[in-house]
Amino acid sequence: MRILLGNSKSIILLILAIILCSYTSYTTAQIRVLSHNEEVDYNGVLPRIWDSKTYDDGTMVVRIIRKNATSSINKYLCFYELFSLRIINLDGTVVEKDLNLGIQALNYCVFQTSNELFSEFLRYYPTTKNQLLITYYNATDINNPSTYVEWGMVMDLDGNVYSRSPIGLPFIDNNLRLPIPIARIQPNINVEKGFLRIIKNQNNNIDWQQFRIETNGTITRLTFGELVIYGETSVAVVSMNTVDEGYAIAFGNTTNSFNATNPLAPLSQLFILPIGYNQNPGLPLLLYQTPIPNIAFVTIFCNIAYVGVGQICTLTATTTQGGAPIGTAPTTQSQNFYIKINFLSSGSVSSFQVINRNLPVENGSNFWKVNSLNFGGYLLSNIATVGPNQFGIYGFLFDEYSENPVNWGFPEPEPIGTKGVYQILPNNTLLVSQLETSNSWQFQVIDLPKFDANRDKGYSNLNVESTFPSIQSTINSNIKNITINFYDPVDISNGRLSVYQVINNQPYLRQHITETSCTVSSDGRTINANILDSTFSSSNGNYYVTMDNSFVVDRAYKEPLLGIRDNIWTFNIVEQKKVPFAPSTNGLLRLTPQGTNYFDSLTSNQQNSFFNTLLNDISNAVPVPRSRLTSIERTQVDFSVNEKQYLISIGIKETRSDNEPSVAAIVSNLNTMVLNKDQTPINDGLASQYLDATYGFNPAPNLWEKYKYRLLGVFLIVGLLIVLFLFAQRRDSNGNNIAVLQLGLIIFDLVLDIAFVSSNAKDVPILYIPSVLFVTLPIGINTILAFYIITQENTRPKFYQWFTAHGKVASVFTVLSGADIEALNILHSNLAGFPFFRAPFSDDAKSKIFWGACLNIFTEDIPQVVVQILYRELTVSYDNLIPLLTLISSCVNLTINIIGRLYQATNRLRSNHSNVSNDDDTDDFGGLVPASSDTSSAKKDLEKLEEGENLSREISKPESSQNYLGDVLKLDNNNDKLGLDGVLNKSFNASNGNLGNDLNKNQNKGMTFLRRMVSRKE
Repeated sequence: MRILLGNSKSIILLILAIILCSYTSYTTAQIRVLSHNEEVDYNGVLPRIWDSKTYDDGTMVVRIIRKNATSSINKYLCFYELFSLRIINLDGTVVEKDLNLGIQALNYCVFQTSNELFSEFLRYYPTTKNQLLITYYNATDINNPSTYVEWGMVMDLDGNVYSRSPIGLPFIDNNLRLPIPIARIQPNINVEKGFLRIIKNQNNNIDWQQFRIETNGTITRLTFGELVIYGETSVAVVSMNTVDEGYAIAFGNTTNSFNATNPLAPLSQLFILPIGYNQNPGLPLLLYQTPIPNIAFVTIFCNIAYVGVGQICTLTATTTQGGAPIGTAPTTQSQNFYIKINFLSSGSVSSFQVINRNLPVENGSNFWKVNSLNFGGYLLSNIATVGPNQFGIYGFLFDEYSENPVNWGFPEPEPIGTKGVYQILPNNTLLVSQLETSNSWQFQVIDLPKFDANRDKGYSNLNVESTFPSIQSTINSNIKNITINFYDPVDISNGRLSVYQVINNQPYLRQHITETSCTVSSDGRTINANILDSTFSSSNGNYYVTMDNSFVVDRAYKEPLLGIRDNIWTFNIVEQKKVPFAPSTNGLLRLTPQGTNYFDSLTSNQQNSFFNTLLNDISNAVPVPRSRLTSIERTQVDFSVNEKQYLISIGIKETRSDNEPSVAAIVSNLNTMVLNKDQTPINDGLASQYLDATYGFNPAPNLWEKYKYRLLGVFLIVGLLIVLFLFAQRRDSNGNNIAVLQLGLIIFDLVLDIAFVSSNAKDVPILYIPSVLFVTLPIGINTILAFYIITQENTRPKFYQWFTAHGKVASVFTVLSGADIEALNILHSNLAGFPFFRAPFSDDAKSKIFWGACLNIFTEDIPQVVVQILYRELTVSYDNLIPLLTLISSCVNLTINIIGRLYQATNRLRSNHSNVSNDDDTDDFGGLVPASSDTSSAKKDLEKLEEGENLSREISKPESSQNYLGDVLKLDNNNDKLGLDGVLNKSFNASNGNLGNDLNKNQNKGMTFLRRMVSRKE
């Protein structure tokens, strides 16, 4: 018994839970009031709610009018000439906008036609966030209807007008001789793709045109055509947007021509004309037909099928009594039927249902408007007069299949304003305008029930079950994918996911995800999308993901499904550790061949603007403050590819702010975004779209990391030269051993000059010829001069004797002198004491070398430094080792040569204008030519003695303490005339401190010592 009782209690509780769950979907919601007091009082003229529109996120744009009594006559009602908008934000706050549109006064008047409906010249439609499409009429002669033209204006909510364009002609009523503004504007389900305009023409057919609103606000006409309607009577023509981001025109035909011989011939038909985005349509497709007589199609309402797939049209069919005229209002004895037709974007009918819905209204009109609700079900509404200047709205809710209505929460009827404005928001909130009685206005607000609330998981899409990341979750930035789970199996289509980062309430696109980056689970219910490293790189950032309406298709019907709107699928990134500081840097981008051709086609001013536009695109894409991006506004041809492509240098400034991305993060993100530009906003920029995705963003390299092995080679060579110098010093410290370093510098400079011309000079075309000229011209001049000097010196017996003994060395240095004529000086430098470095150049030869070196400064050193500086300034890529080393080598060479020549010139002037000995003169290597002195005379005597000549010249005693030989040999007044033998003995004595017994041996040693002393003095 206890077990049975326990089971009974469980069953009862389960039943009660089911009843309560079912009841909660249909309970009456609380009525709220949204009111606003106008800031300006127009002398008691009441504000009237005239129209209401809504953005996709639920922000309302309400138009307020005030009657202008002086200009309103008969059936014409005119308003104050202000376009007064009231922006109702999601938090309920109201912002007033009173705008002057600069249009003709006729647009601020409306008139009533025979069916007592208002005909308006001025209308508005929300497009992208904070922008409106405003349609109005312009007439060159307001009394001539043929001069009326409808215009479209794109304007933001602050009144900034982006464009004005004519979009079509009005329908002219030939009987009234009036232009009738009956054109209908159908925004695309993706408002960024524009709108469709349809209007009845003079032949009672339908003219249609597709328009796109460009990013700069201009209106571009796409495809257009005429829909020819056949049949006796067309009861209704409606336009709609479709899930695949196209359009459709639905129209019905009804005829009284019953044919008894063909009783199955259709008397009433419903057609649909699908129009793909920016495409021309085919023929109209038949959705429904019936051969039953006395049936009138009264109204047609078409919309997206928020539950299920495709689109849906609800056709109101009324049975006429006794053959009442088609198109007239049915009598109270008529019966309404609602025919619900679900069809796909292709025009194929997916389901069909006839519903007899019972409306508990005795005196209500049979013209009921059908509103599809985002969370399933329908609202049938009807506005009727309930008293003098009083109106009420009747409303009844139905689910997808029930014939019995559900209470909508308002009383029947609910009072409504004069114009009968009501608005259903995307979240199923209903707002009904109220009659104004003071300088204020208000809406009655109620939340309509969600018939399919069990499938509503907060995505405003009843097809989506869950996602990762989930709504309002917090995740790490290192995730590699996101997922979407659907209730029913799907396949990936041609749409895409888009990831946005919100910064200061401004969304920045981070990544587009297409089918190539997605996978579908085996059961078709889960989509996995790959994420780039740059997408979630911002620490503590706010993100949201949108899904295009055609991102996936239903697997069974192959029909596109609805997507996810902005700011629905939102989540945050956890705060990461602070990134270490990174200094400013530069990097390279490369244009595609098409981008290079486009850049070449621009004028000079346009090219400068191109760089600025590129930086703006990058700033928006990364995102990074524009002030941190710089450009030298130059291009350089990349010769590493076959086609002509330009390199562009971009600078990134450092920052110490924790709220801005670091230099390293910007470099990484920009490189990733360029390499994957088909998935990032780089591909959407006016200039960044021309960036080469195969190149990415290459930051300026660390030269040591990039060229460390080459630099180590250079350091090894320098070290080897130093070792050779030390070796030469150890072998003979009296030689001019510094020549080994200058020899290395000459060879190093020559190699770099040739390498630069062959590999880098073409980077800047205007520098190529000067680079070649200032390498080859000095080489030619120096080589000719070197041959001339050597040839002239060979006429002297002593030099010829040296040349004969060391011809190969002379030949090598003659060739090296082509790089620098100073190389000849090494031949008489006595380097390391080697005899082949003791070339006996004459003073005349040394003078020629000096002047040749001076000329070389002007023909090689200075021009090459100028070329290198210009190359540095005119290139965008200076990360190559050769130009850098060439610049350094050229500057060092120029500095050494200028200072050396100045010292040489100074000493030459001193030796030519002074009678003192040449104590301060330096050696010939370095360019100083020795002055004529006792020392040089002694040297000549030694040379003659070596050549075997007998010298009888006597060396006089020194006249001054400055005489070098006298000081060294310690001559005194007793040695007035001393023969050569005595000098040699003195020399030996000076070197050894005493004289030995072997006179010949002493004289030979004295000769050696004297020769060294003279060489050191030289």
